[in-house]
Amino acid sequence: MEPRVSGSQQQINQHQISFQRNGHIWRLQWQCGEEETLIDTLAALAGDPDCPLDAFDQALVEKHLRYGPK
Repeated sequence: MEPRVSGSQQQINQHQISFQRNGHIWRLQWQCGEEETLIDTLAALAGDPDCPLDAFDQALVEKHLRYGPK
């Protein structure tokens, strides 16, 4: 049985970043420990020519993950 996490505890473990670029608003959410999955997903999206997210956007999010908001 999985342990249940209270709503307030779940919010503490959840992170979010939002940004607007090229007419698109991106809102990314992830749980603590899911950073590698987020990076892999961003890399796939940035490599997709049909997706407006690009390598600059990917680098922006990765910098935020490494160093936090400034």
